[in-house]
Amino acid sequence: MIVNRIISFAAAVLVTASGAFASDEDQIRSFLKITGFDVAIESIQLGAMAGPGMTGEDPEVFGRQWQELAREVFEPDAMVEDAIEMLAAVLPQDVLDHGMAFYESPLGQRLVEVENESHMTDDAVKYTEGAEIVADLLEAGDLRVQLYKAMGDAIGSTDVAIRSLIEIQVRYLMAAMAAGASDLELDEDDLRGILQSQSDQMREGIEENSLIANAYAYRAIGEADLIDYLAALQDPRMGQVYEILNAVQFEIMANRYETMASRLDELAPETEL
Repeated sequence: MIVNRIISFAAAVLVTASGAFASDEDQIRSFLKITGFDVAIESIQLGAMAGPGMTGEDPEVFGRQWQELAREVFEPDAMVEDAIEMLAAVLPQDVLDHGMAFYESPLGQRLVEVENESHMTDDAVKYTEGAEIVADLLEAGDLRVQLYKAMGDAIGSTDVAIRSLIEIQVRYLMAAMAAGASDLELDEDDLRGILQSQSDQMREGIEENSLIANAYAYRAIGEADLIDYLAALQDPRMGQVYEILNAVQFEIMANRYETMASRLDELAPETEL
């Protein structure tokens, strides 16, 4: 069960948590909306519909069939409901209250507004504009570059992203091989080892993309507000918020990509390989 896996993962995260678990799904639903995590979950579908890159195929190979299957498997409302179920099982009340208190503030809501807009922006647009912003910031020696990097460090985004990316690819590719949809012939240990050997390259790419994404998302946020946001992110309680949210987002993605791979045999190439 998806919830069992997330509970196992969260057990280590929550060893020091002092509050009672939150179990009110309406409260969790409000938490998702106020923090913008519902939009982050819904936006997973956009990336999935971009193409079957994890098996190495050209995104155009399956064309509309891939998009239709991705639209079904990564259905936003279903993913949000999974997030609610998981968070209700593992999110302590005091951690929920802390996250709500910050993101309900005027600064918090302004940040959620720009983050939501960024989540739903086409990746090509976001990368192009974000890269231009970063180039200008670096040329000017702007403090924002360091703030963006520190924000990523505060929520452990790079290390989490590497672990998540490896696990998602392992689960996806193992399911794709089992379905006869990949030419790879590897056992899980060998596959995991190959992907782990690429972690340095992954780190470089993830850090670059994170900086570009932050530059785009927070381009209209003042420097003083970014400093306040960084201080909020560096609070240990906010660290718990993001540990749990990252774990939930990872499990939803891994579960859906695994399902997607297991159904690739339903698709037929629309262009020659």
